[in-house]
Amino acid sequence: MNTRMKRELINDVVTGLAIAAVFAGVVPSDALAQLNASVGTARTAIAGPFVTIVSYIAYGLGTVMTVAGIAGAKKHADNPGSNPLGPALGRLGAGAAFLAAPSLVGMMGSTGDSTLTGQSTFAPITF
Repeated sequence: MNTRMKRELINDVVTGLAIAAVFAGVVPSDALAQLNASVGTARTAIAGPFVTIVSYIAYGLGTVMTVAGIAGAKKHADNPGSNPLGPALGRLGAGAAFLAAPSLVGMMGSTGDSTLTGQSTFAPITF
């Protein structure tokens, strides 16, 4: 990256930050709250079906990879000299990762949705 491109990139970043600062100072907080609510509604309407499709794809890939890993382990058990165990274990690991991915993403996504109401999520220890 030459110096001219670096200067242009820095100029674009600084301009964007300046516009964001002016926008944050001018727009009242009520308008931002309404914008946040409308963006949240649009996000759930658009992202919901997309997340479902991606979850189905991950479950399908996880199932295929797990079955392929089991088949590779079976081939290794039948003829260990010509069928190494490493690829079979890799497929099993990848299958497990694909099968667990939708649940993990769902847990991470719901972490930011909770609001603190002043109550602890853990019960207090009493003696």
